[in-house]
Amino acid sequence: MIEMILMSSFLISINPGGISCDSDSDCYYVPPQVTTANETVAGLILLHCNGATATDLDTFRLIGDSLGWILATCHASRNHRDSYLNDEDIIKTISKLLKSYPVDANRIFLFGFSGQGVQALTTMLLHPELVRGVITVCAPQTAMNLAIPELLNDHFIYLISRSQDWNLMANYQMYLQFESWGVACTLVVTPGEHSAGSWKELLLGSQWLSRHK
Repeated sequence: MIEMILMSSFLISINPGGISCDSDSDCYYVPPQVTTANETVAGLILLHCNGATATDLDTFRLIGDSLGWILATCHASRNHRDSYLNDEDIIKTISKLLKSYPVDANRIFLFGFSGQGVQALTTMLLHPELVRGVITVCAPQTAMNLAIPELLNDHFIYLISRSQDWNLMANYQMYLQFESWGVACTLVVTPGEHSAGSWKELLLGSQWLSRHK
């Protein structure tokens, strides 16, 4: 499904809670409602073009509060660095997340903008057994040669692009490719040029992922 969306306002309360960071500068946020839960929840790992930080995690923790998901960052992954080195560090972050937090191993998602959107796709395509889905914003299609379609049957891809973004056609082509493979995929096109967007956009993508099991 392809959607054209003009973002509207959201009203969501902020739950109190801390963000912890480890020696790799990876950071984690556990919503208050998860600390008393006796079941595992989804985990969303945030990537950033300059290396995700606690500030980025704080910006998006409303998503964790809203959905009851645990959020994390992979600080080492960034643009202008070998994508396979980035991938190694993302896998390390996933391992730490699974070891130390009540995260469902079958519901780990990645989010990235532009170059880190490609990185999110790269890691999912290299490790479909570890990453169930991605949310990408204005990502090029350079990772698609890594795809093994038969391993993606139960995966979910939420693509976001802009009406005037230079990667719009690439996103449309990725959408058609995933659809042809029978992969659950949607493409959301919003007004504007190449830009990262806001937490509201990521919330919509996360809500879409949450509806798929």
